[in-house]
Amino acid sequence: MSYIKLNGREFDADVAISAYSRNFNVLDGDNAGRVMTGRMIRDIIGTYVGHKIKVFRRGGNYAGLDEFWAYLVEHSVDDSVMLEAADGQTTISYEAYYTSGTQDIESVSNGVNYWGEIEINFIPMEAQVVPK
Repeated sequence: MSYIKLNGREFDADVAISAYSRNFNVLDGDNAGRVMTGRMIRDIIGTYVGHKIKVFRRGGNYAGLDEFWAYLVEHSVDDSVMLEAADGQTTISYEAYYTSGTQDIESVSNGVNYWGEIEINFIPMEAQVVPK
């Protein structure tokens, strides 16, 4: 995958991926915990597969990077976004949310701020794998 697709919008022409990782978290319900013998009792809700993406500008396209940042900030108050991301040798699409993003300033020249990579962590709204 060489693009970022959010809500059906492809950012391939504006930014490129410099780091891409997938993660999963298994969430338990209220009935999970240790019993007197020390054995763990699980109350599995499901497994949530998410993605952490770091993007950078293509060439000297600072405007494209700024536009991606503005898009993320604008949609940060939405309940969720639709993310399409690489998963294995195919793609996965899921409804996700994010609660923060980071970007460091690279330099300031002639009154212009040049910003570096953007890192964002997408968290699934629903479990993709649930107990049978």
